[in-house]
Amino acid sequence: MDNQRLFSSALQAKLEHDPRFEIVAVASDSDDAVRLADEVEPDVVLLDAESHTADMLSATRLISASRPASRVLILVGAEDHFDVEAHGPGAAAFLRRPRSAADLLETLELATALIGATVSPDEPDDQ
Repeated sequence: MDNQRLFSSALQAKLEHDPRFEIVAVASDSDDAVRLADEVEPDVVLLDAESHTADMLSATRLISASRPASRVLILVGAEDHFDVEAHGPGAAAFLRRPRSAADLLETLELATALIGATVSPDEPDDQ
């Protein structure tokens, strides 16, 4: 399993067990991301720049055009350099890939708060 898939699997597992987030779809590629964004109308779309950058940027534009209420966050590596004006129209934010999926949860919570997307607060215990 390559590092990207391993990171994605770890991130998905962390998000599934965190009450602040709800995964409504997982795309296999950028075309799938565009299709799923139209179908499930998510608040936030997280795209990985490490997949296929040109496809990911095209998906960002398409999702932003068809689903303006969905905020697109692009996950980039430390070596990735993007000119937001030229390469990221439609992206609400570029997030540096942290060392672990657990670290990314904190980054996602902060980013979604900054862009005005909804993140559910921890559910209070009624017991």
